[in-house]
Amino acid sequence: MSVAERDLSQHVIQAFPPWLDLPPGYIVNDWIAWEKGKLVAQRLRSNPSLLQVAQDRLLARGDQLFSADHEWLELIRRSDVETISHILESPDHEGQRLRSSTPFSRQPFIEPEEVEAIRERAYLG
Repeated sequence: MSVAERDLSQHVIQAFPPWLDLPPGYIVNDWIAWEKGKLVAQRLRSNPSLLQVAQDRLLARGDQLFSADHEWLELIRRSDVETISHILESPDHEGQRLRSSTPFSRQPFIEPEEVEAIRERAYLG
């Protein structure tokens, strides 16, 4: 039997390692953002004043804000730490969408070593 004649429908080739717990519709970069979001959420819960840092960063950009930045600014202004943390940790489409433009990047929200560890896990295992 040639390769072309074999029924390969029973063979599943995984796109990602099984330990990479990607929700449906995610790609590796989404997973990385989700893992970073979980760390940031923990940090926000332990230090709610970091919300002000994010708001200040956004406001410092003045008229150079994109629509996603405006959305985050409004969320930060009207939401509590738990609501923001839930967004950052949520595996749903809305969490994924909002994390793609998060103002919670770099220090003091996440350390470069933490980002590197997440990236290594995503790509190396």
